[in-house]
Amino acid sequence: MEIHESLYLMIMLLAHVLRGAGTFTLEEKIKMINFVGYIVKNTNLPLLNTGNSCDDQTSKTNHGDTPRIN
Repeated sequence: MEIHESLYLMIMLLAHVLRGAGTFTLEEKIKMINFVGYIVKNTNLPLLNTGNSCDDQTSKTNHGDTPRIN
């Protein structure tokens, strides 16, 4: 996932949280935190790339365990 895609998802989550301020259960808050962690973990940050091609984040991405915020 590219940086602009990650930022878009984070802004959409922020808008969702602002609209429903004070109405989220603890379980929903935990799901949101897990989702943010997933976004951060799967974002390709080329500025932090040391040139070691065996540690390419895009090749390790597995979207089968993507957390859901329902």
